[in-house]
Amino acid sequence: MTIGTIGTILIVIGIVAVGLLAMGMGDTTVTIDENPEDRVLSVTGTTQMAVEPDLVEVSVGVSVLRPTAAEAQEAEDMAINDIVDGLIALGIPEEDIETSQISLHEEQRWIREEMETVGWRASQTLTVSSSDLTLAGPIIDTAVQNGANKINGVTFSLTEESKQAYQDEALMAAAQRAHDKAEAIAEGLGVSLGDVKTVRESSAYIVPYNYRESVLKDEMSNAPAVVLPGDVTVTGTISVDYIIE
Repeated sequence: MTIGTIGTILIVIGIVAVGLLAMGMGDTTVTIDENPEDRVLSVTGTTQMAVEPDLVEVSVGVSVLRPTAAEAQEAEDMAINDIVDGLIALGIPEEDIETSQISLHEEQRWIREEMETVGWRASQTLTVSSSDLTLAGPIIDTAVQNGANKINGVTFSLTEESKQAYQDEALMAAAQRAHDKAEAIAEGLGVSLGDVKTVRESSAYIVPYNYRESVLKDEMSNAPAVVLPGDVTVTGTISVDYIIE
């Protein structure tokens, strides 16, 4: 191989090497589009508020076991009628007393190593609503005194009108929080915050305050029952994309 040939080969190898290096540099180059609409800062704002409830819902009911289906149904109907009459006398409008569950079924148990019918069980559950939160305890007392043997729970929540108002308030606060975060991030990055490109309502929901069944059983051991309201939690979340300049 002559010296001229070797020189040609080295030149070719050098050209190839430069080409490969250029390709490698191209893979690591970051290009930012000059179109400002493609430069986006995405943030999420969340707010949580504790508000006073304006609605109480008490779940009470009856469950009876009798030899026949007819006897079970009759006993359950009588107890429910007595409970409703007592609640109406307490001042609860009839339209605020609703049946939320009703059932009638044959009940069987393992007796002497085999399943045997022990009778028929009839059950009915009522949901009693009131805007007077102080009636939570008296509703329980009245129901128990008139035959209720199931106290399923007490929920402090919001009326539909209040729910909408507080959800709107939470979303407004979340939007402001998102804007404040975006401004802080933009300042830290040394860019200017532009117009809003997109907005997404991630969530807006209510978490009522619930009394557990075990707590209610403790309350029922005393007379009268005392059930104090707890705050309702309202959460709002907004996601916003801002154009950065």
